[in-house]
Amino acid sequence: MKRFLLIVVSVFLAGCVDLGTVGLHPAVKTAYFSGEVWQVERCLDTEAYRHNLFMEEDEPYSNGSKRYNLSEQGTLVAWLDIAHFSHHQTSVFAYYGQKEAGIEDKLSAMFDTCKSELE
Repeated sequence: MKRFLLIVVSVFLAGCVDLGTVGLHPAVKTAYFSGEVWQVERCLDTEAYRHNLFMEEDEPYSNGSKRYNLSEQGTLVAWLDIAHFSHHQTSVFAYYGQKEAGIEDKLSAMFDTCKSELE
């Protein structure tokens, strides 16, 4: 009976998570920027808008790193983790669906533009 209850609760909770097109095994793109976290956030938000994406802040991690959901036409297409890396440097990890080539191109363009602007 306990196993059955555990399985039912697990299935119910798994149904509550919206993975969008990211999926359970996302691809990862990493970038490092010469700038403070707030500067990188502002730049990426502007670039997301230029690529018809919407960047929404999620609950931060306990270590102070920030999480963002990246949506396209109401569908979650990527997660962004933005954190202080070292003196005046910020790291960004983007998690997106492996079959989403268009999102990978948009993320690359966003990262390239922000790297250029923050140098």
